[in-house]
Amino acid sequence: MTHLAATDITVIVTTYNQPDWLWNVLLGYSVQDYDQFSVLVADDGSTAETAETSSRARSELGLSVHHVWQPDRGFRKCRVLNRSILAAPGRYLIFSDGDCIPRADFVRRHAERRRPGHFLSG
Repeated sequence: MTHLAATDITVIVTTYNQPDWLWNVLLGYSVQDYDQFSVLVADDGSTAETAETSSRARSELGLSVHHVWQPDRGFRKCRVLNRSILAAPGRYLIFSDGDCIPRADFVRRHAERRRPGHFLSG
């Protein structure tokens, strides 16, 4: 059984031109009761305001936030998710949408319950 370190967790958040919602989601991740994870924003072609929101979360909230962007050529969420999986610094991935604010124990519950070869829903 492969054991993953706590820092091997990346939360991938998909978004498209909803920087206010994204900010609220990132705020939710900044107050988790477990802090050994990074966030990757999977951006399906948003304007520069979304990248600025990710950057602002790094500086103001202290989150480890990465940003993967692709040009807006219609709905290509799966493509940006695939690109984000390849870019994710962690090996254990948690997927969420850019309008889902996590409860404070969301990441910890995943960390506690993760097992190789299994998936969790939250």
